[in-house]
Amino acid sequence: MKHRSWIFILFLTLCTYWPNMYLMAAVTSLGEINARGDDLGVVPASSNVELVITINIDRSQAEPGEEIKTIEVTIPPGFLTGANDVISVNREQTELDVRPEMIGRILRIVLVNEVGDFTTSLYEIVLRSKTPNVVVKQASFKVILRNLKDLAIGEYIKPGNADGRPNNNDFILEVIPNVPPNPVRHFRAETDTKGENDVHLSWEPSSNTDVSGYFIYRDNNNQPLITLRVREAKQAVDVNVPSGNHQYMIRAYKSQLLKSEPSQIISVNVRSDTAAPVSVGTLTVQTFGETVKLIWTASLSRDVEKYQIWRDETVVPDGEIPAKAEKEEYEFDYQYRLPKGITVYAIVAIDEAGNESERTIQKIRIFEKPYPNPFTPLSDDPDFNKVVFPKRTIKDAEGEFLVLIFNLNGILVKTLAADALMTKLEWDGKDESGVLVESGIYVYQMQVGSDTVTGTIILAK
Repeated sequence: MKHRSWIFILFLTLCTYWPNMYLMAAVTSLGEINARGDDLGVVPASSNVELVITINIDRSQAEPGEEIKTIEVTIPPGFLTGANDVISVNREQTELDVRPEMIGRILRIVLVNEVGDFTTSLYEIVLRSKTPNVVVKQASFKVILRNLKDLAIGEYIKPGNADGRPNNNDFILEVIPNVPPNPVRHFRAETDTKGENDVHLSWEPSSNTDVSGYFIYRDNNNQPLITLRVREAKQAVDVNVPSGNHQYMIRAYKSQLLKSEPSQIISVNVRSDTAAPVSVGTLTVQTFGETVKLIWTASLSRDVEKYQIWRDETVVPDGEIPAKAEKEEYEFDYQYRLPKGITVYAIVAIDEAGNESERTIQKIRIFEKPYPNPFTPLSDDPDFNKVVFPKRTIKDAEGEFLVLIFNLNGILVKTLAADALMTKLEWDGKDESGVLVESGIYVYQMQVGSDTVTGTIILAK
């Protein structure tokens, strides 16, 4: 009988608390941990670091009982952290009033004012910690939210890119030996020999197999100018360096918190940029009614700031396009009805000093349409008894001027060819034998050099 009573009490308890345990599913979260000054998720052993826990909490679908009262962090073995090591807790860059508690390896950050609104917010917890004195391949942190009744709101927060930056994006840190890499040897810095205001840097790659990359510094700046994430790297280029004297130094790093001693400092005198950029690779011009579209490949020069689009001898409206790093192809379109004849488009690459590349040119030809259309070969009016195929009288119209006329069965009816001085060709409606063809629709193909255009004409008797 007593056994049945305990079962009944257990049943009532589950009925009371089970809904609270599983009503916590509407709040979703994503989080990560990074060491201050490091975005690789790597920290040296036996070192004092600042850890930054970032959590993106979506409360847009929150339900009653899901108010956030406590953020609970499980600290992995070997990391020494106490309640007094919590530096700050921010919500959307506004500091929150909290009461940190440490119970064993669990850091409980109790919010003085619980969060009960329905907004999505970014939380940042900054705390001090002493790292383990041994190597740890995967030290896992766990974070969970708790409500006013100290019940878990859902499961442990899932790892992911919470802060929107390409860094650790996980709740796992790696602890590596606290042994800095050897200094970089044979570091050199040389100015460009072709007129660019660039500095070419080279060195001997580190022999330490656990080196992650290199930091390159300029002019005593504590922040790296260039960060390389490849141990085998042995050269880099500092582009668009201001003219004058500059000092360069390099350090190898295993983590961003574990760097080698600085290399020797190299001084260089950089002159103003006088080198024109490399011309753009290819240029294509397309027309769609009154829309002109240009497509070109980027210049190989790294200091290009913009591209200028020319039509004949004028820059087109809004025809300066900013250059973007790593972008390989550009497109530009605008409204313009091309005139008959040849229009010349050009793209010019311009660098930060105003140096211009040679123009990359593309010509586009718009033919005159034959007239009159329809025409009547038997008419007494000379303006209507033959069809005229005009060639624009322009000095750069190169190549043979030729017109081929076909019937609708695809049979060639007449070939018209012009000598070098002729600006138009005429057809009187007769075939190669001099016989007047039947009334109807005929297809023409007009060609000047490599440019061709096709259309139809109507012959009426």
